[in-house]
Amino acid sequence: MSEFDNDEMNGLKRFWESNGSALMIGVVLGLAVIVGWQGWQWYQQRQATQAADVYQQVEQGLAGDSVDDSTLDAVARLKADYAGTPYAADAALRLAGIYVEQQDYDKAREQLGWASENAANEGVAHIARVRMARLLWTQDKPDDALALLDQAHPDAFNALYAEARGDILAARGDREGAYKAYQIALESLPADIASRALETKIADNAPADAADAPTDSNSASS
Repeated sequence: MSEFDNDEMNGLKRFWESNGSALMIGVVLGLAVIVGWQGWQWYQQRQATQAADVYQQVEQGLAGDSVDDSTLDAVARLKADYAGTPYAADAALRLAGIYVEQQDYDKAREQLGWASENAANEGVAHIARVRMARLLWTQDKPDDALALLDQAHPDAFNALYAEARGDILAARGDREGAYKAYQIALESLPADIASRALETKIADNAPADAADAPTDSNSASS
């Protein structure tokens, strides 16, 4: 029995001498991954909590009629230190809205541009881009607006982009282009979203031979 034990111990010793370092490295790496993941989770939670506190300052600042320096500093801090949280892009969008009300369109475009490039949420980024296109249109820059709407985007946002394109083309008197854009928007619209407004725009811009034709719509959900 002791000879068997010694043989087994000798085998284990040889195995450990050959593989012990690799096993230890594997254990250390595994522990590092676990600790690293937990640390990242803690960091993310801490960032979100701190960003929420800063965002509350932004909300309070934007509740008034004017934007003071402390509010602007809070928005800048969110963009600089907490860009990976949803609060940063939302603050930029809200500040852009204030600037639009004040007709300070250049500053509004700056905020929308930041949100479109840096938003943590893809949907918010595309909303910011389309709003910026509409703002360019308001500034009598329809070609720049249309170029912005030509940028690549996921199919899920086709309705958002196409309707904005249709509005710009309709305002320019391009009824045919607007009609086609509105049709794309309507076809891309999710079935659970009311489509009456788009149907009205299509009817307003329909060519004579299509004026009486029914639209391919989601009217059942309108």
